[in-house]
Amino acid sequence: MPRTRIILSALLCLSAAFAAAADFDPSGWKTNNDFPLIGSPKAVKGGTLRYYWTSFPTTLRGVGPNNNQMSNFEIQGMVYESLIGLHPETLEYIPGLADYWKVSPDKRTFYFHINPKARWADGSPVTSEDVVATWDFMVRKDIKDPYNNMIWGESYERPVAVGPGVVSVRTKKVHWRLFYYFGGMTIYPAKELRGLTGEKYLKDYNWKMLMGSGAYELKPEDIKNQQSITLTRRKDYWGENERFNIGLGNFDKLNWQIILDEDLAWEKFKKGDIDYFYVLKAQRWKEETDFEKVKKGWIQKRKIFTDSPQGFGGFAFNMRKPPFNDRNVRKAFAYLFNRERLINKLFFDEYTFIDSYFPGGIWANPDNPKIRYNPRMARMLLARAGWKHRNKDGWLVNDKGEIFEITLEYGVPSYDRIHKVIQEDLAKAGIKMNLKLLDYNTLQKKVGERNFVLHFQSWGGLLFPNPENSWSSELADKNDNNNMTGFKNAEVDALCKKYDATEDRKEQQRIIRRIDELIFREYPYALAWGSGFSRILYYNKFGHPDKYFTRIGDYRNIKSMWWLDPEKEKALDKAMKTGGQLPVGETEQRPWN
Repeated sequence: MPRTRIILSALLCLSAAFAAAADFDPSGWKTNNDFPLIGSPKAVKGGTLRYYWTSFPTTLRGVGPNNNQMSNFEIQGMVYESLIGLHPETLEYIPGLADYWKVSPDKRTFYFHINPKARWADGSPVTSEDVVATWDFMVRKDIKDPYNNMIWGESYERPVAVGPGVVSVRTKKVHWRLFYYFGGMTIYPAKELRGLTGEKYLKDYNWKMLMGSGAYELKPEDIKNQQSITLTRRKDYWGENERFNIGLGNFDKLNWQIILDEDLAWEKFKKGDIDYFYVLKAQRWKEETDFEKVKKGWIQKRKIFTDSPQGFGGFAFNMRKPPFNDRNVRKAFAYLFNRERLINKLFFDEYTFIDSYFPGGIWANPDNPKIRYNPRMARMLLARAGWKHRNKDGWLVNDKGEIFEITLEYGVPSYDRIHKVIQEDLAKAGIKMNLKLLDYNTLQKKVGERNFVLHFQSWGGLLFPNPENSWSSELADKNDNNNMTGFKNAEVDALCKKYDATEDRKEQQRIIRRIDELIFREYPYALAWGSGFSRILYYNKFGHPDKYFTRIGDYRNIKSMWWLDPEKEKALDKAMKTGGQLPVGETEQRPWN
């Protein structure tokens, strides 16, 4: 297209946008323009931030099978946007693609006014049609995403484009989180969704992305299969000067290298090949993080506490098939999961027991039983399940003479040391557990297809629990969703609906605690351990907000909130060349307490 036509087209778009803005009357609408800044106004743009993943993403799609991975969420959060956001300190709604919003008196119809400045990466305006097209896409059965089908299709009527700048949606029920969900839905461009079948999307967009409106873009040449992925900051990002973006999205490039082994990544970090490192191993934190570069201040060491919601993790049992279709066996395994030994011997008492499926904050049921290592109780439960005797080799056998033998498949080599401790304790009880290391993506596919017996799984926490997502009976026999154990409970299903309908926070708390109690009774997991902090090391060349992370520890972390400080980078370079000393900060940070 000739340059004059491009300029003319852009001017026409701007003219239309300004006309739409002039026609809009904000009376009766809500907005939020005076919230505390999320980023730092001191931030500067530029440079590259280098990090790593232990496996190449299974897919780059935001929808469909195998998309539920942290690596994918990281990328999606930098490329796409939603209508509104939640302030990570005040928990108030803040603008996103929409600058105004309102709710009908019956609390079932939501309206959003799209910021006339909002633009896709090609410069075209974001409109209400994009929102409608996104919803239409999310409810397609051929995208093979049952949770998205359920949450969007069963909760909302089809959205309506009231005009280019206004979209409305009516819910099928009163549900206090539905405004939050719809406002937070990732918006995709209608021009790319039109005519796109689920089958074509799953095939063609496995390794490319739909166009975004966010601060970063993924260029095809920056996808290096099994090696790295790099995002590039858009120089023409429409939200560059919006209040919700001040001090955020500072790096020109975000680079993730694929380093299959965490120990190798640690060595590369110490050499300077990556810029920061989350220390997941307590032993490493206690014994390996006071080397020369740290003592000289070239690398900074921080344990940062936040008010982040805690997720849960542990051994997920496939309740659909033997031996874990028997509650006695699941409970026995939980009693044989020697967390005390692991926390004390391997984790240096850095962690605490998880005794809830909603740990931390107000949601956990304090009356849940405290399951601790107890071989005697486990032996009694196994006998109830028919595993009463041992053969000549010491393995438990049932009346058919079958050995109690299971295989744990896992995808992270560093978990060897943990699994072998568990293997030893199970062997003492007569259970033979085989360990099998798989390619991580292969493992995820098998788990998604429910082709597993036992799987160690960790889940992130939510500000507002969504129990239906993980525990709905409707999802129990479907692939590729969070109910991986096949949990079914009619009372939990009923309580989920009741929880969705009430706006009283204390009643919500009471309901979630009852759900927690009911889930806990069934032992779908042998729960593991948790913490309320992040342990990081980083090269002393970055600027960051005074409190390092957001209060809730959300996706706006190092890659979003920090920046490359030219003066610090210069000082670090000089110190590393001359052996000089740089300031060493306090290790433990409790900025939100």
